[in-house]
Amino acid sequence: MDDLAEFRHDLDRIEHRVAGEVTVGRSRVRILAGCVALLVVGLLLPQATSVTSLTTLVRWDSDSVALPVRIFDAFVVVFGILVPLVALLRRRWGAAAIAMLGSGAASMVGLFAVWSQAGMVAHTPHAPHVGLYLCWGAVIASTAVWLPVVLSTAPLRSDPPITAGVLTPRHDR
Repeated sequence: MDDLAEFRHDLDRIEHRVAGEVTVGRSRVRILAGCVALLVVGLLLPQATSVTSLTTLVRWDSDSVALPVRIFDAFVVVFGILVPLVALLRRRWGAAAIAMLGSGAASMVGLFAVWSQAGMVAHTPHAPHVGLYLCWGAVIASTAVWLPVVLSTAPLRSDPPITAGVLTPRHDR
């Protein structure tokens, strides 16, 4: 019985490791890599009138851009570039879910960033530029690509279901 118990333990460990993996597929990996590349290019381009994302991320005291643009650029760096790269390399469901949820939140913050720059009242004319639109579109595309990946795999359950022993008899009695 000890050999069988060790065998079950090994199988449970392997099942636990495999159950948390996601399969992205070659075409989705290419699209996600393209989205990450577009985000890097968009961060190098002007976000608003003569303001790049480097200025919005480094100089938070600058009055040249609104707060939603700064928050959007931070979301793009974290949830548009770093977390998706980790999720693609690790192939874990949790990282893919964080990438999807973070890029979805970044999409909403991007909408507010475009609105804030378009409606900003200042001494000099302000308007959203190509970098802001490019990052916003790439984050929306990234969310759309991550969504079926996350929904196609069930999250890993480590605890037994709540109804264990209620609807089905327990085996330990």
